[in-house]
Amino acid sequence: MAEISNDKKVLKVALIGIGGMGGGHYNAYKNITGAKLVAVCDIRKEVAEEKTYEDIKSGADIKIYTDYKKMIESETLDMVDIVTPSYLHAEIAEYCLDKGLNVLVEKPMALSKKDCDEMIKHANKSGKKLMVAHVVRFMKPYMFLADTIKEGKYGKLISLDMRRVSSIPIWSYNDWMRDEKLSGGVCIDLAVHDIDFIQNLLGKPDKISSIYRPITNNSSFIKYNMIIDGVSVTGEGTWFNAYIPFSAEFLAVFENGYLEYKSGKLILNKSEVELEESKVNFGGLNISGDNAYANEIQYFINCVLDNKAPDFVSPESSEHSIELAKTILKKAEIIG
Repeated sequence: MAEISNDKKVLKVALIGIGGMGGGHYNAYKNITGAKLVAVCDIRKEVAEEKTYEDIKSGADIKIYTDYKKMIESETLDMVDIVTPSYLHAEIAEYCLDKGLNVLVEKPMALSKKDCDEMIKHANKSGKKLMVAHVVRFMKPYMFLADTIKEGKYGKLISLDMRRVSSIPIWSYNDWMRDEKLSGGVCIDLAVHDIDFIQNLLGKPDKISSIYRPITNNSSFIKYNMIIDGVSVTGEGTWFNAYIPFSAEFLAVFENGYLEYKSGKLILNKSEVELEESKVNFGGLNISGDNAYANEIQYFINCVLDNKAPDFVSPESSEHSIELAKTILKKAEIIG
């Protein structure tokens, strides 16, 4: 079941979860090489049928399932892409790894360090690839930021401020995203994007302080301050009880310059940096969408085909992001 499917090395892939973010992953596969989406699983059959209808009508050979275990038994697969509610990530990933499948799983990796540890153990035991879809690492403005910091052209980084804001997600199946026990809340679900980017780029913080408002009257936020090797890092992840278009911003200040990303524009020392971006259709969801989603999937597929570890987003680094997010929550002053 787990071997590369044919001489041309085209991976047979199944998508588990085709709801909000899963719909974006589904559309991204239309721009992927080296893999073919052969099956989709969602407990809501009508949702899977609706989102695949036009493609199947046009001749795409995609099977629909409502039980991922039955799908794995019935199909010859090389890889699964897990885009389910966060509290199911570990359980499904471990099962698929044990069945000899390579696993790409949406962020957050899991809701606890224990679950992250188990996922890594199952991957190591199976010998298969495991990667968490931390899409921000593949987004061009953030990749430009990482390169600018590493190159040191404008001197050392002095401060970094990252902000991610949205209206509270009321669209999730059975409202699981607003249940902090199931989603991890705004810190684990939303702010983890920036927390992951920060820890992967700058390392472990020396000092942390934070303020957390659990979901109260449909508003929640996490605000944190960290010192990392002399760099002042601040961040915010917020869900508001009002329709606010999704926004993600950062401001990096160097000894001899600055880099700012705001309102979709990247400004380096007053001059706009042109970054070519294509769009992926996310069906009207209040989230960002660009070719980074296809790029992260393509990267993982290439790693599987080339039998290389996904070092750009190793499962260990993704576990570190969960550890840091949990530490930020643990140290937080609770308000609201």
